[in-house]
Amino acid sequence: MIYAKKKIQHVSNLAAQTAKIIANVTELEEKNLLRIDGNEIFIYPQIWKDKVTALNWIKCLHLYCMVKKRFKETDTLYFKHFETGELIGSFKNKKASVLVF
Repeated sequence: MIYAKKKIQHVSNLAAQTAKIIANVTELEEKNLLRIDGNEIFIYPQIWKDKVTALNWIKCLHLYCMVKKRFKETDTLYFKHFETGELIGSFKNKKASVLVF
């Protein structure tokens, strides 16, 4: 939509985005590609293609944990390699960080 010669983007439907995130995370859990144990999330880093994708995944998984696992927005999440348990990322103080790229 163009208004006063400026492009305006519509706000995405947050409920639809959240539903898609929940469906994707549930599917990964069923395929044993993702496991959530308390505030630790075990995932294969190969799913993350680059740093930008990884940061987006971390934010989406934090949202999933807030909705489904009743986490608080300020709770810390640790992302670890599914097989080795090595720390590959975290979500602390509302900021996502990746250690593998």
